[in-house]
Amino acid sequence: MIKNTDWIYGGQLLRGKKAQMPVISVDLDYPCIMHSSRDDFGKSYGVCSHLKSLFPPIISHSETILQHGPIGSYDVAGVMPMQLIKNYLFYIGWTLRKDIPYFNYLSVCETDGKKFKKKGPILGPDIHESGYTGTFHVQNINNYYLGYYLSVTNWSEDEKGNLNPEYDIKIARSDDLLTWERLNHTAVSRVKDEAAISAFTVLKIENLYHAWFSVRKGKNFRNKASNGYRIMHATSFDGISWTRDSDFGINPGSFNGCEDMAAYPSVYIADSKVIMLFNGNGFGDEGIFWCYMPIKELKGV
Repeated sequence: MIKNTDWIYGGQLLRGKKAQMPVISVDLDYPCIMHSSRDDFGKSYGVCSHLKSLFPPIISHSETILQHGPIGSYDVAGVMPMQLIKNYLFYIGWTLRKDIPYFNYLSVCETDGKKFKKKGPILGPDIHESGYTGTFHVQNINNYYLGYYLSVTNWSEDEKGNLNPEYDIKIARSDDLLTWERLNHTAVSRVKDEAAISAFTVLKIENLYHAWFSVRKGKNFRNKASNGYRIMHATSFDGISWTRDSDFGINPGSFNGCEDMAAYPSVYIADSKVIMLFNGNGFGDEGIFWCYMPIKELKGV
């Protein structure tokens, strides 16, 4: 049973508009939340929501920063911003396919904080991993970078016969944020009847790394709370070998707007607190929510 009592519900930060996969950014001249929204044709585009306060998080205004690419490109069907670190914004490029519903490319663009220039995919299919890559978090560890990315292993049919991807969290390493070497190592693996793990987000508190991530099952995960996305927790001393536990997570039904699922966490520290941004029902249909806990709860874990 996941323990939820440590998290204090903050409320709904951004309403509706399919505000999906919020990721905190403090590397620009202004703090902001990167996330995606959808146009009238269902294509996702990148949004930067500026914050006038980190705790409590308060949005001052939002602006569109990334659009889908032209016909034939790796992101023709949509884009979803991930983490911004230094002057690089990582994002997911979407394409549609006939054999499977879609395929994603983990990509990067360069920015000065005002303009965002696409550079292209950074981790695509290779001889070790033939599936697509998705959600991405970068952590600076001992003067190099570790990237935690979603890696698709296979596709399976749900209760209605629709194909859905199954995936784990893998790790890559980089010295410059542009060239990435796969470590062929799984940070967090699925257990029992889990089908997918995504949106790995990391904080270092004292000498321990803490990660939160989304987990769902393979069937009835869209409309059955017991199978839908929930947020779980793991710890590591080196950022590579992780131990899952049953503490500090969020179950569906823990907060209003998250009755069916709680997904896509992003965490940061402000005012001696750990703040978590996340999506609730409908993979972001009801907007972005937030909660927090005193950082002392995670010290000495």
